[in-house]
Amino acid sequence: MTVTGAIFCGGKSSRMGRDKASLELSGKPMVHWAAAAMRAAGIDRIYTVGGQTHSGLQWLPDSQPQGGPLSALIDAVDAFGDVFVCPCDVPLISGALIQRIIAAGNETEKPVVLAQSQRLQPLIGLYKKTVAEILKIGYEQGARGPKHVLTAENFDTVAANEDEVRNVNTPQELQEVVQILNLSRR
Repeated sequence: MTVTGAIFCGGKSSRMGRDKASLELSGKPMVHWAAAAMRAAGIDRIYTVGGQTHSGLQWLPDSQPQGGPLSALIDAVDAFGDVFVCPCDVPLISGALIQRIIAAGNETEKPVVLAQSQRLQPLIGLYKKTVAEILKIGYEQGARGPKHVLTAENFDTVAANEDEVRNVNTPQELQEVVQILNLSRR
């Protein structure tokens, strides 16, 4: 299976007050943290999806700018086939987690493998091209996120720790991630 990385950069970033993808974290834009984890997992072809372009990364614009993450996911699957997706605001995601998800995808017939921490992470996972029709039908019926479309028959899960899937949505959450990074460097 050849997997393309798709980093979701759309959304309004209303709680942060500015574009999260370009937000600097320890000297590099947050979107580059996700890209580095994908590269560490062996993914060579990486795109940002939605939002705006980001330096050094290829970009797939939204076909439906107000279509939500489900529209962006459909765009990525249509454009690339099998995709590993994650939002730009999970800078602590690890290459090891991504590798485990892709390995699980190679072993299952199910079209989706998602990260599972204390809760299911529908925007962190492998979506195979075979899931396209399910996603499109859900979108046509009004769903705007994959959690409203997928059923237990559609996906397997891989365990993730809370830090690997920690979203940075506010300035306070950004400071918490900085503290985690500082502690891990000691």
